[in-house]
Amino acid sequence: MQEQLLLPGIDPAPPPLRRPRGTAPPKERLSRSLFFAIFPHSEDAASIAALAARLQDQHALKGKLTEAHRLHVTLHHLGSYPAVPREIVQAALEAAAIVTPPSFDVMFDEAMRFEKSKAFVLCGSGSGTSPLAAFRQRLGEALADAGFSPERGFTPHMTLAYTPREIERHPIEPVRWTADSFSLIESHVGESIHEVLGQWP
Repeated sequence: MQEQLLLPGIDPAPPPLRRPRGTAPPKERLSRSLFFAIFPHSEDAASIAALAARLQDQHALKGKLTEAHRLHVTLHHLGSYPAVPREIVQAALEAAAIVTPPSFDVMFDEAMRFEKSKAFVLCGSGSGTSPLAAFRQRLGEALADAGFSPERGFTPHMTLAYTPREIERHPIEPVRWTADSFSLIESHVGESIHEVLGQWP
């Protein structure tokens, strides 16, 4: 290798800096999720959980079913955070306070798996879920007025489990349940904890 020639008084260039391995700042863990949801009454949740068990057998699902007390319909997801900012919670509470609480029945008469999320869900169409969609629309308008950016697309559903098995949309024994309140929930991701921050009425 040819020796590098140096002019008098000029030091050799320093070697290039090497990036230390494994020193990149870790991504902040988004351990909290904030959303509005409707939960069925305990007796309705028990009936839905029983249906979920029958569907689990029918489709030979291996995943864990959602516990009865955690069954819900998500209305609007307000983001994931390392810790939910209190000002976000306050704005959500104030928006919800001006919305008339729900008072209708919901009927799910179909089941399917969402390809992207792998969620196996109850769902429906037509008159069985139209009051639910209309209520979500009203809540979304209140959230938009409060500065949030609610998603427009909505497929009314309730998640029963997560599975890699492909399941086409198919009719099921109809399940009807009553919606007469809604809640603001802070979910502790990965801990199966739903903390109720507000509930109406």
